[in-house]
Amino acid sequence: MSLVNPMPLVLPPKNCYQLLNVVSRGSYGMVCRARDLEAGEIVAIKHELKGLSRSTVREIGILESLPHHRSIVDLKKEAFSEPQLKIMMSQRLKGVRFLHENGVMHRDPKPSNILINEKDRLKICDFGLSRWASGPGSYSPGVGTKWYTAPEILMGETNCTSAVDMWSVGCIRAELVLTRVLFPGNSEIQQLSYMRFSLGPELRTMLSVSAPMLSGAVLDLLLSLLAFDPNNRITADNGIRHPWFLEL
Repeated sequence: MSLVNPMPLVLPPKNCYQLLNVVSRGSYGMVCRARDLEAGEIVAIKHELKGLSRSTVREIGILESLPHHRSIVDLKKEAFSEPQLKIMMSQRLKGVRFLHENGVMHRDPKPSNILINEKDRLKICDFGLSRWASGPGSYSPGVGTKWYTAPEILMGETNCTSAVDMWSVGCIRAELVLTRVLFPGNSEIQQLSYMRFSLGPELRTMLSVSAPMLSGAVLDLLLSLLAFDPNNRITADNGIRHPWFLEL
C-alpha cells in the first residue's frame, strides 16, 4: 500500500469511521482513507468484496507478528463482542440448517464465503462446490480449503455427509476465538497431523489458555462441532438449540 502518510490498517472497520476517499481499487475490493472518530487519527480501511481472502489472512498474521516500527503500517484489529458472535453464529447455523433440510451440502463454508454487513447481517455465499446430499454416486474428495476441510474428506472419504459443513463452522468459530487459523496446514498430511494433536482435551486447553473468559458452554459447542468422528459431530439444528445461545 503506497501512501504519503502512514496509516494503520483497520480490519474489520467499526461503525465510527468517516470515509474520506478511495486510495486504491481492484477486483478484490478497495482500500479507503478514513478518520477514526473516537481516536481522531487517520486510518486505512481495507474492504474486500468477496470476504476475507487467504492473502489477507496471511497479511494479518505477518503484521501481528511484527513489533511496531515507524515505517511499517500498524494493524488495528477489533474483536467481535460476545453478542455479535452469538448473532452471527446463530445466523450461520440457521443458514447451514436450511441447506441441510433442503438436501444441500455447502462443502466449503470458509470465512471468505461468509459475508457480513454493517448491521451484522450474515449471508452464506459461493456454492460452486456444493452438492445434493441425496445425489447419486460419491463426491470428489479434494474439495474446499484445507484449513476448514473435515478430516474425513482429507482422508479420502467420498461418501461424506452434511457433517462436513459442521466441521467448517467449528473451525471458523474457533478462529474468531483465537484470532488465527485453527489448523493452518500446508498439505493434507500436515492438516491431519494438526487435527489429531489438537482435538479433545488438547483443544479445550488451547482455547481456555488463549481466551480464558470463554464459558464452558461455548467450549462444549466448539468440541461438539470439531468432533473427529462425523457421527459424533453436532447437527446444525441441535447447534442452534445449544445452551450457549441461552447465556446472557
